[in-house]
Amino acid sequence: MNKYLKSKTSLFLMELIITILLFAACGAVCVKLFVTSHVMTKDTVEINEAVSIAQGFAEVMRGSDGDIDSVLEHYPTAVHGGDGFFEVFYDADFNVCEFSEASYVSDVTMNPNGAIQNMEIRIVRLADYKDIYTLNATKYMNRTKG
Repeated sequence: MNKYLKSKTSLFLMELIITILLFAACGAVCVKLFVTSHVMTKDTVEINEAVSIAQGFAEVMRGSDGDIDSVLEHYPTAVHGGDGFFEVFYDADFNVCEFSEASYVSDVTMNPNGAIQNMEIRIVRLADYKDIYTLNATKYMNRTKG
């Protein structure tokens, strides 16, 4: 009779171990899903911010005279890099900052082509120098430049 009770106990322990393993596997899958969701959310926020910044540059160019000086009036922290090129630096929360604190940079290149002003805006992650978003904008100037 003692032998019969022992076998029931070992069967119960095996069932308990299988249940614990099943819950551990489910927990691992759930943790992976939450991590993937968090990464996707971060990437989506990054792309949305980059699109917003690029659209802002394009709207300033279209709403002003269209030349680089009129655009730079709206971006006092911009670093003018030469003829038709400037950069604006952003921290991890996409707030304008100095280069030393920057996580992102917007590279803006303006090329006049007759009466058309072309603007290429690139938003770049500085950690790996990966382009997040690129936008090309144009404006008819009503006058020939370049």
